Amino acid sequence: MKTVLVLAGLIALVQSSVVHPPHHEVKTKQVDAVFVERQKKVLSLFQDVDQLNTNDEYYKIGKDYDIEANIDNYTNKKAVEEFLKMYRCGFLPKYYEFSVFHNKLRDEAIALFHLFYYAKDFDTFYKSAAFARVHLNQGQFLYAYYIAIIQRKDTHGIVLPAPYEIYPLLFVNMDTTFKMFRTKMQDGLINPELAVQYGIVKEDNHYVYYSNYSNSITYYNEEQRLAYFTEDIGLNAYYYFFHIHLPFWWTAEKYGNLKERRGEMYHYFYDQLLTRYYFERLTNGLGTIPEFSWYSPLKTGYYPLMSSYYTPFSQRPNFYNVHSEENYEKIRFLDAYENYFVQALQKGVFEGFGQTIYLNDSKANSFVGNYWQDNADLYGEEVTKDYQRSYEIVARQVLGAAPKPFDKYTFMPSALDFYQTSLRDPAFYQLYNRIIEYFNEFKQYLEPHTQEKLHFVGVKINSVVVDKLTTFFEYYDFDATNTVFLTEEEMKTTYPHNLKVRQPRLNHQPFNVNIEVKSDIATDAVVKIFMGPKYDDNGFPITLENDWMKFFEMDWFTTKITPGQNTIVRNSNEFLIFKEDSLPSTELYKLLEEGKVPYDMSEDFGYLPKRLMLPRGTKGGFPFQFVVFVYPFESSTKNLTPYEKFMIDNKPLGYPFDRPADSSCFKQPNIFFTDVLVYHEGEYHTYEYNVPSYFSHTNKVPKQ
Repeated sequence: MKTVLVLAGLIALVQSSVVHPPHHEVKTKQVDAVFVERQKKVLSLFQDVDQLNTNDEYYKIGKDYDIEANIDNYTNKKAVEEFLKMYRCGFLPKYYEFSVFHNKLRDEAIALFHLFYYAKDFDTFYKSAAFARVHLNQGQFLYAYYIAIIQRKDTHGIVLPAPYEIYPLLFVNMDTTFKMFRTKMQDGLINPELAVQYGIVKEDNHYVYYSNYSNSITYYNEEQRLAYFTEDIGLNAYYYFFHIHLPFWWTAEKYGNLKERRGEMYHYFYDQLLTRYYFERLTNGLGTIPEFSWYSPLKTGYYPLMSSYYTPFSQRPNFYNVHSEENYEKIRFLDAYENYFVQALQKGVFEGFGQTIYLNDSKANSFVGNYWQDNADLYGEEVTKDYQRSYEIVARQVLGAAPKPFDKYTFMPSALDFYQTSLRDPAFYQLYNRIIEYFNEFKQYLEPHTQEKLHFVGVKINSVVVDKLTTFFEYYDFDATNTVFLTEEEMKTTYPHNLKVRQPRLNHQPFNVNIEVKSDIATDAVVKIFMGPKYDDNGFPITLENDWMKFFEMDWFTTKITPGQNTIVRNSNEFLIFKEDSLPSTELYKLLEEGKVPYDMSEDFGYLPKRLMLPRGTKGGFPFQFVVFVYPFESSTKNLTPYEKFMIDNKPLGYPFDRPADSSCFKQPNIFFTDVLVYHEGEYHTYEYNVPSYFSHTNKVPKQ
């Protein structure tokens, strides 16, 4: 009896001490009735994507929709005929894994996307999507559907649900998914007292699963320290959205003037992502991203505890033999691709792909980005379809360490096979750091910004004061109901969003950057805020000559400066390239009833979660530096829709840290460097929050 009372008391203590995720206010925007109707239709096709609800409207429409009979409702009949030809020959079956890095699967997905994209109106688009939802592979459908919603003009502003809510299997480890499977099979918790010890708690009408990040079983090396960052669902969703905004197989000509800067955007994205990752390595004592060779063992192993429908993800041991017999041909290609670029660097001119590019030309930056992404703007869309020997894809296959596909549709996936999981693998950062290093070699051809170019006549920054920077971990719930299969009876009722995963995630206290500017003139100006390391891996102060590429662009905005003193206060919640976390679909439906949608999810869904603005600090404060740069505003002379908010002028992305720097030229009155410390409060490690750590476990036998 005493044992029962002790156990019951423990459970009561645990449940009473559970800290619920904090509620954050979300900025919304008003939408009209037509938008609401379309938004609900779009969301209905995301709902319970692994099953078909025969009672739903989309099923009744999609089951019998005849594409060929409605071919006049598409603007590109050739694309529709191409889709039908491939469809009749056989598409990827349901419940097989889809990866855009496998040629045949990608060809089918592109054909499906064209079917969606070339629909004349929203009604035809919805019917086409309903057809695919009913008849085609769910992963392939989701991929084409996400991209089509972004690219079509009549779905502009439509809110896309977070990918971790639609396909949770790619965002949580197997131990959590198995708990959800068991709960579903048992139709609840048969033994709540036992379940709570393993992090399964019933709250109101839903079940909460406390999910830990991977540990030394997955990263049996020092990389495990970064799991809270590399496995963050918001960060991985951010990478997925980057791809679907402008897929490598999609020509930027569809965006008009953007084509001239596509390769530049590719470089800027990965440069910023790697810089942010590097900051996290610094505060965890790991330092520089390791390098590797195609001809030596890869030191960093990775054992993802994730599973597809039929097979677990492939695993790579420490000191994996990259240059094995099955990889000889692939490594010859990768080595030749790199050497071709190095030879062009030595000559100062790149000749290939029907182009002659002088590397000191302003157009070279975008060309080099297209070269390394191997995108449709390098070859042309039709050539890319026929020739898909991509450096990125081959490198992912080699480093992923998966066996060869068993047939045209069956393969054992690796983490590098999906944009949603790539950031989990340490090899991802080593591969793209390798690409960025080649970029940096090319940038030696670019003239450093001169003192005259950086100087802003009549403008001086007197001071920059940054509030205390503090990071912490806090719980976040996300809906993972799509992990399980529903019964026929459940599907007849309202979708039961009752399975939630709760994880501690990195966040920070909001802070202000206070800038005092003295001006002799009235003018429009651009203000940029960067964050950079103060010291290198060995504890020595960094130099701009060696470390110009290690600055993370946090914000840029335009402002009017008047003669005299100008006080500019910029709050971190206003920083441009960050957004709030996505709301669950249940919350979206509530807002739709009020004629509203979340602003960030509608307009800025491709931005980095603002929680991840700062690297995790330390108890005593980790040293970084902020750089504030003020320069004259000259509006862009070209239409760069839909990136006009992102590219506010004609300056290179990352300016002035976009090329090798001369530190003497940065000693300007309109450039201000200030030291900061990043502190961390509360639990320092995420495992201190999660099962089994926060439960009291002991092997001591209680005395009578």
